[in-house]
Amino acid sequence: MTEAGTLAQVRQVIEEDQVALPTPAQAMAGAIRTKHGPAVRAMIFYGSALREGEAAEKMLDFYVIVKNYRVVYGWGLKSLGAWLLPPNVHFMGITDARGAKLRSKYAVISEAAFMRRASGGSLESMLWARFSQPVVIVAEDPVLRARLIEVLARACRHFAAQVTPLLNGPLAPGDIWQRGLHESYRTELRPESSGPRAAEIVARFPKRYARLSQIVVPQGELPDVGRLRRGVCRAKWALRRIIGKPLGMLRVLKAATTFDAGLDYILEKVASHSGVELEVSAAERRHPVLHAPKLAWRLWRAGAFR
Repeated sequence: MTEAGTLAQVRQVIEEDQVALPTPAQAMAGAIRTKHGPAVRAMIFYGSALREGEAAEKMLDFYVIVKNYRVVYGWGLKSLGAWLLPPNVHFMGITDARGAKLRSKYAVISEAAFMRRASGGSLESMLWARFSQPVVIVAEDPVLRARLIEVLARACRHFAAQVTPLLNGPLAPGDIWQRGLHESYRTELRPESSGPRAAEIVARFPKRYARLSQIVVPQGELPDVGRLRRGVCRAKWALRRIIGKPLGMLRVLKAATTFDAGLDYILEKVASHSGVELEVSAAERRHPVLHAPKLAWRLWRAGAFR
């Protein structure tokens, strides 16, 4: 099959992923758009709240795609930080029309950065691995929506291309995606173990991943690509791990200036995934930004980030 034919079939899978936002996510998307106004070009709903459904009562995760950082932050360090190391992460808490308290963690990224990084234009796997998973696009502009569908299709295709050299022989339907998410999570600062997390995510949508596997590997098995190509692929993943952890630490420190959910939420999240509980002083609680480097180092040493 040609590259164009493969992408066309993957685009169809992405289109079938598009469902109506759950009521809580609709309310949160409206609140985010109200806060940032015309700066918002589109939003993408993703993560555990999407995977587990409306009853999960999870943090609502969005990527908020903006024209540029200046229209959101003006001139200053937040704009510079977002440009150097996207995205910027924010927190929002609202009470919806039913009186339910909702929480969202949302990442602000420029349209140009998202299009490039998510489609495979970055060595870092963070975006193209994340967006090879099911997501829901929120975009009023049909042209922009079509571009985002194309980017998500390219994310899936690039993801598979970065993983298949590691595998050979007959494939189970979820092998490519489970192995790829495992490799990607190993490059990030994550409190949970990468293997079980990857398996859990793929198991949520077995038919989807089976269909994607059939599209990218229609023969159902992979030939041995040889030691050289396999070695290059392994080296790229090793490089992603080398640079990914420090970049992750920098993003944690940067998030201290934008993620205003409070220190307690962040520590609770780390503890729930890793079992690592950290006692903080009154001074650290009053000035989390100032003490962020020390807190991050203490969490690292305690084994919160595997």
